[in-house]
Amino acid sequence: MTTFSATVQTHIKASPALAFQHIAPIDPRALFTGYGPLPAVIGTRDQTGAWDTPGQTRTVALSDGSVAEERLKHYHPAQYFSYTVSGFTGALRWLATGANGAWWFDPQAGGTQTTVRWRHAFHPRSKWAAPVLWLLANVLWRGYMRKALRLAKMQIETPLRAPGGPAISA
Repeated sequence: MTTFSATVQTHIKASPALAFQHIAPIDPRALFTGYGPLPAVIGTRDQTGAWDTPGQTRTVALSDGSVAEERLKHYHPAQYFSYTVSGFTGALRWLATGANGAWWFDPQAGGTQTTVRWRHAFHPRSKWAAPVLWLLANVLWRGYMRKALRLAKMQIETPLRAPGGPAISA
């Protein structure tokens, strides 16, 4: 059966290593704050390791009370990581059997900047769920992804500041 995917990208004024170090191991609550009817990530539990080795797993808890299981599939620092999502307990359980996500970090401007690309593909549960899942992936989920990338870009490009003081290096 066909998968339904969305891909978004942004340009970040930071090296691939810095962008990767911020995004790959981040607490997902910092990026996935909800979008329209799509719930925010409110935490993770049962994480096996630092989220930097293929095979590690975690349970992601969402603001609607649902959870999903993530498994890190590939991890290549400053270049690429991918994961699978399964075990949906919310409304998505009726639409999808699982999903695959992948992030690429492509150097630009001699390695001082990065194009970050994120692809997320859903696997429909049935041919009846497929049209709804297509709409979800191409409208709502794409917006969710764009919002997450905007937050990542802002967090990476905005220097930390001490209250009333100069910028602090991260």
